[in-house]
Amino acid sequence: MIKKSSLLLLSVFSISCLAQDTLEIVMQRMKPESAVQIAYQETRYMGLFDEDWQGSGYLYAATPSTMLKQQLKPEREMMAADGSQLIYHKPSTRTYHQTQLDESNSMMASLVAFKAMLTGNLVMLRQLYTLKFSALESSWKLEMTAKEHESNEEPLKIIMQGINEQAANKMAVILPDGDRSLYVLSRPQHGRAIQQHMQELLLSLKNH
Repeated sequence: MIKKSSLLLLSVFSISCLAQDTLEIVMQRMKPESAVQIAYQETRYMGLFDEDWQGSGYLYAATPSTMLKQQLKPEREMMAADGSQLIYHKPSTRTYHQTQLDESNSMMASLVAFKAMLTGNLVMLRQLYTLKFSALESSWKLEMTAKEHESNEEPLKIIMQGINEQAANKMAVILPDGDRSLYVLSRPQHGRAIQQHMQELLLSLKNH
């Protein structure tokens, strides 16, 4: 009886281990076949302000290396990381910037990581971050700590979480100064219509 119980527990444990996600499986799941759209809600906690900042919109990504963030609330703004190029536009203040992505800048480094995650680029993440992946029976978590940072500062840290067999549903970006942003992410949506819409948004941003 004891032997049978032990075998049963071992079988259940083995099945559980097989069902758990690995880092490679999660990143493969994040990688879009063409383009992906993810609705997000963002909360920023900033030490210099008494009230938290709330925002929402859509994240888009397309392989090999394009990410676009379309903020709809509280004010419309759009930002894209296309290859090594960064483009930003905020209509309400008539602000427009176009520059090269600088990985030594903590804000830009988080964008590079965001782009790598949304396009499933594990090679890029391993180059820039120390990765710590953990999986439980029903969920997984990936902690990323920037390899390069100022000696007198904490490193940039990004934490991505999700339910087993699904893409990420939560993400936290913790900046060296302690400010942080928390994202709640919807299930990714795919399709030709999304790919076309993303291309239209990117084209309008570049041709501003």
